Amino acid sequence: MNEQPRILPLLLAVVLNVAVLVALFWTFHVNIPAAGHAAMQATLESTLPSPAPAPAVKPAPVPAPAPQPAPRPMPKPAPAPKPMPKPEPKPAPQPAEPSPSQLAKQAREAAAKLAAERAAAERHAEELAARRAAAQKAAAEKAAAQKAAEERAAKEAAQEAAKKAAAEKAAAARAAALKKQLAEEAAKAAQAARAKALQQQLEAQAKAQAEANLAAAKAQQAAEDQRLAALFGQKIQRRVYRAWDTTFAASLNCEVAIELTPTGAIIGQPRVVSGSGNPAFDQAVIRAVEAAAPFVPPIGLPYSAYKSVVIRFNAEDLNHA
Repeated sequence: MNEQPRILPLLLAVVLNVAVLVALFWTFHVNIPAAGHAAMQATLESTLPSPAPAPAVKPAPVPAPAPQPAPRPMPKPAPAPKPMPKPEPKPAPQPAEPSPSQLAKQAREAAAKLAAERAAAERHAEELAARRAAAQKAAAEKAAAQKAAEERAAKEAAQEAAKKAAAEKAAAARAAALKKQLAEEAAKAAQAARAKALQQQLEAQAKAQAEANLAAAKAQQAAEDQRLAALFGQKIQRRVYRAWDTTFAASLNCEVAIELTPTGAIIGQPRVVSGSGNPAFDQAVIRAVEAAAPFVPPIGLPYSAYKSVVIRFNAEDLNHA
């Protein structure tokens, strides 16, 4: 449908090529004078300025008493050579006129290009039509879906309204029944409160008595544990006394911490928590404790009470053991 406007550029290109060929033909057949032509040489020489004559040199004056022969005149300088004229630049070669076969080939290529562009335009139009149809179909489907959604929403709203009305009616009935039930329960609650207050009073008295009994039992147990721990410490001291095999100054004493297993074995190495100031005495006490182990666990004393014990040793007791 756009064939005629596309042929016009091709015709204009052909006319332009013909005009270029005519201009080249005219340029190569005009009589151009050579660079050394006599008439042009004369014209160039006439346009150049003639050189100025050299000024005459005056002879130097001589004294009158002794006249000398007149000096010879100086020769005139030779005229400067005339500059050679520059040759005119040769015209640039022009492209050859395309042959009829080339023009036909160009026409065929233009026609093929025009056909390809027309086919592309038709494909583009078909794609646009397909897109328009798809858009229309999508719009129709969207409108149908929106209508169905609105109908479904209206139906659900009606159902929700019916449910809400039924729920309100049921809630009113439940509220009336609940009010009656609350009144009955209030009377029962007052009676239960009086009974509960009495029960709480009795429980508080029983709890206070139990706590007093527990505190007394704990104090008694603590005293018993302390007594058993002291006896256990004394047993350890006596076993260490039997393992003592050296003598130190009676004024030396130290405290040693011992970690024990439930069976009375030593965990790790005893450590001095309060030294005597004499490292040899402290090390001798540690060796004696290690030699006296293991110790018999105390009966009736929990493991937590004798797991870690601290025992004081003095040199006077050890020396007289």
